[in-house]
Amino acid sequence: MTWQRPQWRSVRIPLRVIESVYGRGNFDDAGDDIVHAVRTVSAYPDQFRCKFGNDLSHPNPWYHAMTCEIEGIPAPEFERFVAMLTDLGIRPE
Repeated sequence: MTWQRPQWRSVRIPLRVIESVYGRGNFDDAGDDIVHAVRTVSAYPDQFRCKFGNDLSHPNPWYHAMTCEIEGIPAPEFERFVAMLTDLGIRPE
């Protein structure tokens, strides 16, 4: 069996949704809660690497979004992570 690079799973959360929950421009607070959710579903500290970005490619700001990619997170943990975000009110698209 050969080693395979862990795959990345991603979520995309509209910026308008984040601002409706956290207030205008409070994207870093949302990021803190997202990282906390990743750590909560992890078996040990820093088990999964995360990358954040913004998708501003659409000309209409309504479609702008924060993206979060998580390396190597298995499906059951990813589902729990998405459920936690939904509980926070920032359900991914």
